[in-house]
Amino acid sequence: MMASGLSFVYAGVGTSLLRATTIAGQPVGGLDSLTATHLLEQRWSAFTANAFSFRASDATFQISVTDTVASDDEVVLGVASLDIPASVNRALAFGRRGDFWQKLRERTSAWLGRRHEFAVADLNRTLLAEQLHTALAAKEQPATNAGIAIDAGQNVSTTPSAPGVTFGYAQAEFQARDRFARLDPTPITIATIPAQPVIPSSPTLQTAAATGVSYLLDRAPYTLTYGEKSWTIDRDHTAALAGFFLNNGQPVVGFDTVKTSTYLETAAKDINVTAQNAKFSVVAGKVKEFQPSVVGVKVDALATVAAMNQSLLAAQQVPVAIVTSTEQPLTDTVDTNTLGISELVAEATTNFKGSPTNRRFNLGFGAQLLNGLMIQPGEEFSLVQALGKIDAAHGWKPELVIKGTRITPEFGGGLCQVATTMFRTALNAGLPITERHNHSLRISYYEPPVGLDATIYEPKPDLRFKNDYDRPLLIQTQVEGNNLTFRFYGTKDGRTVDLPTPRVYNQTKIPATQTIMVDTLKPGEKKCQAPGHPGADATATYTVTKADGTKVTQVFQSHYRALGVVCQVGKPAAKPPAAATNTAAPTNS
Repeated sequence: MMASGLSFVYAGVGTSLLRATTIAGQPVGGLDSLTATHLLEQRWSAFTANAFSFRASDATFQISVTDTVASDDEVVLGVASLDIPASVNRALAFGRRGDFWQKLRERTSAWLGRRHEFAVADLNRTLLAEQLHTALAAKEQPATNAGIAIDAGQNVSTTPSAPGVTFGYAQAEFQARDRFARLDPTPITIATIPAQPVIPSSPTLQTAAATGVSYLLDRAPYTLTYGEKSWTIDRDHTAALAGFFLNNGQPVVGFDTVKTSTYLETAAKDINVTAQNAKFSVVAGKVKEFQPSVVGVKVDALATVAAMNQSLLAAQQVPVAIVTSTEQPLTDTVDTNTLGISELVAEATTNFKGSPTNRRFNLGFGAQLLNGLMIQPGEEFSLVQALGKIDAAHGWKPELVIKGTRITPEFGGGLCQVATTMFRTALNAGLPITERHNHSLRISYYEPPVGLDATIYEPKPDLRFKNDYDRPLLIQTQVEGNNLTFRFYGTKDGRTVDLPTPRVYNQTKIPATQTIMVDTLKPGEKKCQAPGHPGADATATYTVTKADGTKVTQVFQSHYRALGVVCQVGKPAAKPPAAATNTAAPTNS
């Protein structure tokens, strides 16, 4: 991953980095840039080969540092990245930048042996935490609170509490950050932490349960409301929802949080509304509104259960309003008479020939969500925010991806084609790009040219750009055959765009095939991620000339690592123990 707007130029081999200079904890002072680069590449290769290793309970597992690669060549951001060229150039600039006094201060500091660190690195803490929790999910057990059971004869009993098990995730993440900062592959031990129930079993709970349940059931039925809608919880349903909750630190009989939250899912189906952005379409050269904005609504189950129990404590025989949260749309309704959308400002098309079914669906679905959105003057557009949550509940389909040594489904495969098409449309419109990240591998769908792709992954990385026109820009999308086209409509302001074909260099061949032995496949079964990917670097210089002659230039530097074919092979079946040999002397019978 490499941020946009950066260019990298190596100094000559004879130019040495200053004393006390480090990159990712590696001393590079006194080395020339080429030697420092080769040394760091060796350190990085060694670190990524061992990945982040963890030990927890009786489990040992690894989290891959490098990218997640989808079965259709789509690439998603990995856990960690180190931009070696940018790091070396930052270190090389130290003591050679600014005015005389800045150079003097920096050189004096280096001469005195004060350590200066120049790594351009990124650790995706969200993805690291997600993979840690996923790896240990089967071993983590939540504590069980004491509960209430009521049989058909209305006999009340308590169910016992039980301790649970969780893990020291925060400390493990802190250690992983520390290891990464020094490229240290030493395994990390994750502490096992007992999880105690909030409401433990006790001899007094049985008495409290009998009295409390009688009070709870005698007050049935209960009514929940939302606007003009209402739901009634009769005596039988109330008995099924009975449980303990804490009031001033003491267990009290009321509505069980887990059981009642599940019950509220029925009401949520009639209440929940997905936020909807205001959208417009161009018809016969005019803007026509076809979708007004809608505020999203979602039932807050925990807050609703708390309100039900508070009403019970207050002895209120009144309906309880279901608590909801709201989500505001990104784009509100706009007066179409003042938009000034009169012409096509820019467009871009990419081809997705050969894409599997789910990838085709996802890029079409993403394009549909963006079609008709308005970008107001001065607004910074976020593609991740505009697309919303990427999961099955919001309509996306999964594609298989390789994560370390596992092949698992990942939702939203194909969205990077949406990002790349949007990025190129923004470039053609002459818009300032405020955030862009290239894929870590070269992807066939986006070439040629090399170096003008963009990747996104919720919540980061993102594609962002700013509308610096005086009028709004209207997004129109189209999927036709194997082509995805984005168009921006608005009012041109006389700016011109110069974007020459990117310069490609440092090209490397596809490495040898990598084989990983796994337990998830049958013995001898083989599953490969193909094809491999050659490596390269690319530089694209983007110049926008405004109507008044002002020029704005951005340089997009892309680094693509080489990756061989990755094959998973099922481990051989364990051999049965050899039969014992009878060595006793024969006897006559």
